[in-house]
Amino acid sequence: MFVVAHRRRACPPHPLTHVPMGLLKHTLTFIGTAFTVGGGAFMFAPADAVTAVYGGASLTKGSTYAWTRSGTFEMGFGALLLLSRSWGSEERFKIGVVTLCMICGLLFNVHNHAGSAGMPKLALTDPTYALVFLMALATAVGLVLNKLEPGIFTQDKGSKGTRKSARLRTKRA
Repeated sequence: MFVVAHRRRACPPHPLTHVPMGLLKHTLTFIGTAFTVGGGAFMFAPADAVTAVYGGASLTKGSTYAWTRSGTFEMGFGALLLLSRSWGSEERFKIGVVTLCMICGLLFNVHNHAGSAGMPKLALTDPTYALVFLMALATAVGLVLNKLEPGIFTQDKGSKGTRKSARLRTKRA
Protein backbone atom coordinates (compact mmCIF):
# COMPACT_ATOMS: atom_id res chain seq x y z
CA MET A 1 0.00 0.00 0.00
CA PHE A 2 2.79 2.40 0.91
CA VAL A 3 4.69 1.62 -2.31
CA VAL A 4 1.64 2.39 -4.45
CA ALA A 5 1.01 5.67 -2.62
CA HIS A 6 4.69 6.57 -2.96
CA ARG A 7 4.62 5.92 -6.71
CA ARG A 8 1.60 8.14 -7.15
CA ARG A 9 3.36 11.03 -5.45
CA ALA A 10 6.55 10.47 -7.43
CA CYS A 11 4.79 11.03 -10.76
CA PRO A 12 4.46 14.74 -11.44
CA PRO A 13 1.21 15.73 -13.12
CA HIS A 14 1.37 15.99 -16.88
CA PRO A 15 1.22 19.61 -18.08
CA LEU A 16 -1.66 18.83 -20.47
CA THR A 17 -4.03 17.42 -17.85
CA HIS A 18 -6.32 20.44 -18.20
CA VAL A 19 -7.37 19.25 -21.69
CA PRO A 20 -10.97 17.93 -21.54
CA MET A 21 -10.98 14.17 -21.88
CA GLY A 22 -13.86 12.42 -23.51
CA LEU A 23 -14.26 15.24 -26.01
CA LEU A 24 -15.03 12.78 -28.81
CA LYS A 25 -17.67 11.08 -26.68
CA HIS A 26 -19.41 14.38 -25.97
CA THR A 27 -19.02 15.64 -29.53
CA LEU A 28 -20.55 12.49 -31.01
CA THR A 29 -23.39 12.72 -28.50
CA PHE A 30 -24.12 16.32 -29.51
CA ILE A 31 -23.94 15.52 -33.23
CA GLY A 32 -26.07 12.40 -32.71
CA THR A 33 -28.72 14.44 -30.92
CA ALA A 34 -28.71 17.08 -33.66
CA PHE A 35 -28.95 14.42 -36.39
CA THR A 36 -31.75 12.56 -34.62
CA VAL A 37 -33.84 15.68 -34.04
CA GLY A 38 -33.08 17.11 -37.48
CA GLY A 39 -33.73 13.78 -39.16
CA GLY A 40 -37.10 13.52 -37.44
CA ALA A 41 -38.00 16.99 -38.63
CA PHE A 42 -36.97 16.17 -42.20
CA MET A 43 -38.89 12.88 -42.07
CA PHE A 44 -42.17 14.12 -40.70
CA ALA A 45 -42.33 17.75 -41.86
CA PRO A 46 -39.78 18.27 -44.65
CA ALA A 47 -41.27 21.51 -45.98
CA ASP A 48 -41.21 23.18 -42.57
CA ALA A 49 -37.76 21.83 -41.73
CA VAL A 50 -36.16 23.02 -44.96
CA THR A 51 -37.69 26.47 -44.51
CA ALA A 52 -36.47 26.69 -40.89
CA VAL A 53 -32.97 25.28 -41.42
CA TYR A 54 -32.10 26.92 -44.72
CA GLY A 55 -33.48 30.39 -44.10
CA GLY A 56 -36.64 30.53 -46.16
CA ALA A 57 -35.63 28.15 -48.95
CA SER A 58 -38.57 26.14 -50.17
CA LEU A 59 -38.83 22.62 -51.49
CA THR A 60 -38.88 22.11 -55.22
CA LYS A 61 -41.56 19.92 -56.73
CA GLY A 62 -40.82 16.25 -56.09
CA SER A 63 -38.01 16.84 -53.59
CA THR A 64 -40.10 15.88 -50.56
CA TYR A 65 -39.24 12.22 -51.09
CA ALA A 66 -35.50 12.95 -51.12
CA TRP A 67 -35.70 15.03 -47.93
CA THR A 68 -37.72 12.30 -46.21
CA ARG A 69 -35.11 9.68 -47.15
CA SER A 70 -32.37 12.01 -45.98
CA GLY A 71 -34.19 12.39 -42.67
CA THR A 72 -34.42 8.61 -42.31
CA PHE A 73 -30.66 8.31 -42.78
CA GLU A 74 -29.98 11.16 -40.36
CA MET A 75 -32.15 9.57 -37.67
CA GLY A 76 -30.41 6.21 -38.04
CA PHE A 77 -26.95 7.74 -38.05
CA GLY A 78 -27.84 9.93 -35.09
CA ALA A 79 -28.99 6.86 -33.16
CA LEU A 80 -25.66 5.15 -33.95
CA LEU A 81 -23.76 8.19 -32.66
CA LEU A 82 -25.84 8.21 -29.47
CA LEU A 83 -25.22 4.48 -28.96
CA SER A 84 -21.46 4.97 -29.43
CA ARG A 85 -21.41 6.75 -26.07
CA SER A 86 -21.51 3.38 -24.32
CA TRP A 87 -18.87 1.71 -26.53
CA GLY A 88 -15.10 1.70 -26.14
CA SER A 89 -12.78 4.44 -27.32
CA GLU A 90 -11.44 2.44 -30.28
CA GLU A 91 -14.93 1.87 -31.70
CA ARG A 92 -15.81 5.49 -30.99
CA PHE A 93 -12.69 6.56 -32.90
CA LYS A 94 -13.79 4.57 -35.96
CA ILE A 95 -17.28 6.06 -35.79
CA GLY A 96 -15.73 9.51 -35.37
CA VAL A 97 -13.69 9.05 -38.56
CA VAL A 98 -16.84 8.05 -40.46
CA THR A 99 -18.69 11.04 -38.98
CA LEU A 100 -15.91 13.44 -39.98
CA CYS A 101 -15.84 12.04 -43.53
CA MET A 102 -19.63 12.30 -43.78
CA ILE A 103 -19.68 15.91 -42.56
CA CYS A 104 -16.89 16.87 -44.97
CA GLY A 105 -18.77 15.12 -47.79
CA LEU A 106 -21.92 17.01 -46.82
CA LEU A 107 -20.07 20.34 -46.92
CA PHE A 108 -18.53 19.45 -50.30
CA ASN A 109 -21.92 18.45 -51.71
CA VAL A 110 -23.58 21.64 -50.44
CA HIS A 111 -20.72 23.72 -51.86
CA ASN A 112 -21.22 22.19 -55.31
CA HIS A 113 -25.01 21.83 -55.50
CA ALA A 114 -26.64 24.31 -53.12
CA GLY A 115 -27.54 26.85 -55.78
CA SER A 116 -29.24 24.35 -58.06
CA ALA A 117 -31.29 22.96 -55.14
CA GLY A 118 -32.66 26.36 -54.15
CA MET A 119 -30.60 26.52 -50.95
CA PRO A 120 -28.31 29.40 -50.00
CA LYS A 121 -24.68 29.04 -51.08
CA LEU A 122 -22.13 27.69 -48.64
CA ALA A 123 -20.83 30.53 -46.47
CA LEU A 124 -19.57 30.42 -42.90
CA THR A 125 -21.64 33.52 -42.15
CA ASP A 126 -24.76 31.37 -42.51
CA PRO A 127 -25.53 29.91 -39.04
CA THR A 128 -26.47 26.47 -40.39
CA TYR A 129 -23.23 26.01 -42.31
CA ALA A 130 -21.19 27.50 -39.47
CA LEU A 131 -22.67 24.91 -37.09
CA VAL A 132 -21.85 22.06 -39.49
CA PHE A 133 -18.29 23.38 -39.87
CA LEU A 134 -17.91 23.61 -36.07
CA MET A 135 -19.18 20.03 -35.78
CA ALA A 136 -16.47 18.91 -38.21
CA LEU A 137 -13.80 20.87 -36.33
CA ALA A 138 -14.88 19.51 -32.92
CA THR A 139 -14.92 15.97 -34.32
CA ALA A 140 -11.39 16.37 -35.73
CA VAL A 141 -10.06 17.72 -32.42
CA GLY A 142 -11.87 14.94 -30.54
CA LEU A 143 -10.27 12.32 -32.80
CA VAL A 144 -6.79 13.68 -32.12
CA LEU A 145 -7.37 13.80 -28.36
CA ASN A 146 -8.89 10.31 -28.42
CA LYS A 147 -5.69 8.91 -29.92
CA LEU A 148 -3.49 10.78 -27.42
CA GLU A 149 -5.59 9.90 -24.38
CA PRO A 150 -4.52 6.47 -23.03
CA GLY A 151 -1.37 6.77 -20.99
CA ILE A 152 -0.58 10.37 -21.83
CA PHE A 153 -3.36 12.24 -20.04
CA THR A 154 -4.80 9.59 -17.76
CA GLN A 155 -3.37 6.58 -16.02
CA ASP A 156 -6.59 5.11 -14.68
CA LYS A 157 -7.68 3.17 -17.76
CA GLY A 158 -5.43 0.17 -17.26
CA SER A 159 -4.04 0.64 -20.76
CA LYS A 160 -0.58 -0.30 -21.99
CA GLY A 161 0.76 3.10 -20.97
CA THR A 162 0.04 2.78 -17.24
CA ARG A 163 2.32 1.36 -14.60
CA LYS A 164 -0.39 -0.80 -13.07
CA SER A 165 -0.94 -2.81 -16.24
CA ALA A 166 2.84 -3.21 -16.67
CA ARG A 167 3.09 -4.61 -13.13
CA LEU A 168 0.27 -7.06 -13.80
CA ARG A 169 1.91 -8.28 -17.00
CA THR A 170 5.26 -8.87 -15.26
CA LYS A 171 3.66 -10.73 -12.34
CA ARG A 172 1.76 -13.07 -14.63
CA ALA A 173 4.77 -13.93 -16.77
